[in-house]
Amino acid sequence: MTTALLKLVRDHFKTMEGYVSAGMEMTKDDTKIFLNANENPFELPGLEGLNRYPEPQPLALLEAFSQTYGVERDQIVITRGADEAIAILIRVFCEPNKDSVIINPPTFGIYGVDSRAQPANVIEIPLIKAQGTFVLDAENIIKTAKDKKNGVKLVFLCSPNNPTGNSFSHETISEICEELEGHAVVILDETYAEFAEEGSMAADLESTPNLIILRTLSKSYAFAGMRIGSMLAGDKQFIALVRAKALETYPLVRMSVEAALHVLSPEIRPLAEENIKKLLAERERVKQELEKSEQVSHIFPSDANFLLVEMKDAHGFYEYAKKNNVILRDFSSKKGTENCLRISIGTEKENDAVLRMLKDFSSNSS
Repeated sequence: MTTALLKLVRDHFKTMEGYVSAGMEMTKDDTKIFLNANENPFELPGLEGLNRYPEPQPLALLEAFSQTYGVERDQIVITRGADEAIAILIRVFCEPNKDSVIINPPTFGIYGVDSRAQPANVIEIPLIKAQGTFVLDAENIIKTAKDKKNGVKLVFLCSPNNPTGNSFSHETISEICEELEGHAVVILDETYAEFAEEGSMAADLESTPNLIILRTLSKSYAFAGMRIGSMLAGDKQFIALVRAKALETYPLVRMSVEAALHVLSPEIRPLAEENIKKLLAERERVKQELEKSEQVSHIFPSDANFLLVEMKDAHGFYEYAKKNNVILRDFSSKKGTENCLRISIGTEKENDAVLRMLKDFSSNSS
């Protein structure tokens, strides 16, 4: 049976043969002698185990993700951060120079970059500014994706959204998915979901056949340096296709896998969750302090680990902070975020440094 996702996969991915690596032929364990991958049998001191190729999709880590995200193991593909998942999905669904994706700027720039690299046509449907925040133009997204002449295969939604920080309602996202079933796949990037009260839509995967969710350990689990993320889908046949035909031969570094298992363990995971609470408290404190500054025009509501701040002279403060060795993200010249900086929430000491600089900058500007 052709599922909602497989129906939209590029035809040659359905029929092509994937490469079966030596690591995919047999689950690795210490009871077997492996002479099938041309590995060097001699370990180097301090690097024990690294002479062997890692498992492409380690069962132990799949189980850890299953427990963490509340989905089954065969509904998960582990990737090198959510970034790799984005590139894979564009490659699997979008026929070069033919198909299109919808993005909703201001949003994460890599959606457009990876799409144009395919190359796929990028249709921009900007977010709407309303009541001091940003909302999806759901009606326009649905209308555009349903119009066959546009050739839309993928709709990228980021919630909480980067760089605006706000979440989009699960109700609106569900409406878009329902309307586009059979027309397009909705890719929901939940990179910042752990910081948001509304949380994940993973529980809706079974009932939403054209929804794919992206997750990562980079932000909430303080794991950016190890590059571990995942894509989740209710469609197990699609997940099997991606594992067999779309991944690199050995995509996951063994040390990253071992570290991820440690991070998701019962000993460490509660520490990560406690740090999220600290970060959210700091976000609120920083917001309240920023609001006192005459340089700040507006702070957009945030469900993430950063604030999008509109300022009288955003670029000027960016340059001032940079000269003082504090690096912020300048969105002041981009459409939709004019005169805005994105400020990541750091430690209390780091945040205080930004607030002091803002006071100094304000004094020097007056």
